[in-house]
This record gives sequence, structure tokens and C-alpha cells, in this order.
Amino acid sequence: MISAVVMAGYNNKWAVKRYAKSVAEHYGEKFIETGYKPLREFETLQKGRSVRKPLIQFTLEKLFEIEQIGDIVIVGHQMLLEQRLRKFIQQSDKPCKIINQNTRISADLIRRFRIVARKVKYSSIAGNMIKGYAASGAFAEKSHALFVAADSPLTTRRYIEYFLGAATGFSSEFDIIVPGVLIEGNADKLGRTPLKLINDTGMKLSDEKDAYGRQGYRLSSLMYANPHGFDVNTANTAYNLRKCVNPNVQLKLFRITRSLGYANVYSKYFLRRDLSISEVENITSAFFGGRLKIIPVRDVESSYDYDGTDLEFLRIGEILRNREPDADEPRRWDGRSK
Repeated sequence: MISAVVMAGYNNKWAVKRYAKSVAEHYGEKFIETGYKPLREFETLQKGRSVRKPLIQFTLEKLFEIEQIGDIVIVGHQMLLEQRLRKFIQQSDKPCKIINQNTRISADLIRRFRIVARKVKYSSIAGNMIKGYAASGAFAEKSHALFVAADSPLTTRRYIEYFLGAATGFSSEFDIIVPGVLIEGNADKLGRTPLKLINDTGMKLSDEKDAYGRQGYRLSSLMYANPHGFDVNTANTAYNLRKCVNPNVQLKLFRITRSLGYANVYSKYFLRRDLSISEVENITSAFFGGRLKIIPVRDVESSYDYDGTDLEFLRIGEILRNREPDADEPRRWDGRSK
């Protein structure tokens, strides 16, 4: 059985203000989220009628239904999550714990994962990851766990099951396994631009390529990882670099890759335009100090996470209001699907 760790953390008001400013300057969008994002309610269809439910519940419903998931740990605002989700969680026989993100990291975990305090604040992404993992069944077995973001309500059960099936096949060789969601065209429905890479994995998804033979990819809400196999101290830096449109972030990213021995990444991506998936795997593996694998997949909606902007709220809400979440069309998620 597989443990699932649901990441439902939150930032303080100063961090939110900085992020809102960055969103406005570099994305031209308005940040509207003022409360606890995982409990922001969205309207959707369920058995033919309209219902409202918190953002995180869309994810939890899928995880409770998946047979391979043995236990679930949620890391976030414990009091608010328990108040809002207690009855819902009690409906399932599957073990589910809620961990307070403000709980300090124990001395034992600090020693076990060689955590450097100045790099891993207890309430940061890396801190929450380790606390959630330590509370899961995977921790005792030193095995991989499925880490799931709480802000992606369009991620389907079928997609999670496919990814788990593919990822477990690589778990003996790789410490971190992530899906690379194929984005056809220059942007998705939320206006987000993909990372353009040459697919040299042997897992063909589409014949559509740009003039340089590249295809577009974005991350989704899933990661299958074993923190025993990589340097946890790198996780926060990687998370903060995920918004590559920001020029300052791009500069920092290229400085990091140069320090890792990849001095030509800027040229390969922006000038020669021949950066490949395998090269990204090599760079990120060197950065994390563990082996990383990217699995190209279809399912663009799994990459539609709600970061808190008005555009995301409108677009994601529109999709949810016009589809039955438990009536997904039968389809394959590997390279043979079209």
C-alpha cells in the first residue's frame, strides 16, 4: 500500500503580499485569495445537482477512492481543517491524520534527514513534507510516498492511478518521480506557458512539435518521492524556482545550474533551443542529490492548480461547474492516448 501526503500549508500575510505583487508585475493577474486557500469553496456538479465544497476536498475524495492508497496525512492549518473536514474524513475507513504545519521538526527527524535549520523552516514546504512523511506509513518502511498538492481540484482519480502505476515501476531506480504534463501550443487555458523540451524519453505522446523539435511540459499536483534518497535541504529552493517567468528567478536558476557544472543551460534553452528531458533530469538529480525521473503524461487539467488569482478562480470554477467529477470518460494516460 502507498502513503499519500497532502500538502495544504499556508504562508504568513507578508509572504502573501510579496507573492501578490510578483503575480501582478510578472503575470499581469490579480491575487484575490485572502483566507486559507485549501478551504476556498468551488461549485461543481455532483449527480446532476450543484454543490459547493472546499478545494482540498476534491483531492481527498480521489485519494479515499484509490485502492493503492493505504493511509493519508494532511499537513496544514490543523484547527481549520478539522473543523471543516471532520465529518467528511470520518466517512472513510482509510486512516487519515491532520498534522499542524506549525509543529516543530523533531530532533530525530533533523538528525535522520540531516536538516539544516536555516534552509528548512519548520512551516516551509520542505518542513511540511518531512513532518507529513514522518507521520505516514511509508516512513517506517523508508519507502516512497505520494505527495499531493491540495490546490488542484481538476486532478482525476484515473490520472492519479495511472501515475502511481507508472511511478512504482521506476521506484527502485529513482528517488523522485514527477509527471511532465504535455501542453500542446504555447500556453494552456490559464495562459500559463510550458517549459519547451525535446522528448528523448522514448515515451511518445504527440507528433506535434515546434520548429526546434520541442514539446511543452508543466508539472502537476503529484510527486512520488522518498526523502531518504535525496537532500531535503534543497526542496525549498526548488519550490521557489518553479515560477520561471520572473527574470530574477531565471537568473538565480542559471546561476545554480552553472554551479552544478551545466554552464550552457541558458544557451541551450533560449538560443540553441535543444534542451532535452534527460538533460533536465540530470541537472535536477545533481541539484537534489538524488535520482530524479520525469514521466511524460497527458491530462492538461491536472496542471491547473489554484494559486489564488482571479483568472484561475474563474477558469477552474467554470470547468468544475460544467462537468461531473466522477464521470470521467474512459481513456488512457500513456503515449497511445489522443
